[in-house]
Amino acid sequence: FTGESSKAELVWTFQMKNGDTIHLRQTYEVVPIPVYDYYPEDYPMDTAEELQALIDSISGQVEDLAVVNLHLPPVTYEGGVTIQDWNLNLYGSTDNAGNRTTFTGPVRALAPYSNITYFYDMDFVGDGGTGLSGSGSFRATNCTFTGWDTAVLAYGTSWANVIGCTFRNNGIGFHFDSDGEYANHSMYNDNLFEGNEVAVQLDSVPTDVALNFQSSAFRDNGQDIVNSCDQPLDTSQAIFE
Repeated sequence: FTGESSKAELVWTFQMKNGDTIHLRQTYEVVPIPVYDYYPEDYPMDTAEELQALIDSISGQVEDLAVVNLHLPPVTYEGGVTIQDWNLNLYGSTDNAGNRTTFTGPVRALAPYSNITYFYDMDFVGDGGTGLSGSGSFRATNCTFTGWDTAVLAYGTSWANVIGCTFRNNGIGFHFDSDGEYANHSMYNDNLFEGNEVAVQLDSVPTDVALNFQSSAFRDNGQDIVNSCDQPLDTSQAIFE
């Protein structure tokens, strides 16, 4: 695609059994979406304070439709950050010595729920409190959560997903307590819940879409799933040990 904008009309033609013909016309408009990548080689982000300052500065620098990717260094952030004005994609990393992007303080996703804040490939290591939480929509993929009172909490109007994550030795692993009105993804697959007091607690979940725990394993938890709101679940391919 080149240019600033492009419109096209798609026409569906339906031949009905009674001999009628119906034409359905849909107009599509294609617009470019800017993508911005921030790397530790170019921007200071070695401490939680530096990372927070970078996050806070982004909203005034990019267009409304822009996608923003933060590529984090393999450091331990002694603290957490709050993502409030803009939905971001945060990518963790691992160095040759095995050090991985790690947060020891709470991370909060409060950005508007119309878009999703993504967290990839990082560790959340706590000593109580809440690890990753949000009133806006967020998703964690290939992350680990250890030592929290509540590892992941969705509240407010949030829809949250965890995929390929490990929850170990937390009070509550994944906690849904949101009064939103929509769902954006039904999969909670390939997670490991081990040694938690409660692996999954569902108090309030937006919509009645079935949460699918395909290939997720539950091992040595006090309680595996506490479904207080009778949310539809698909655990047919989950593993309970």
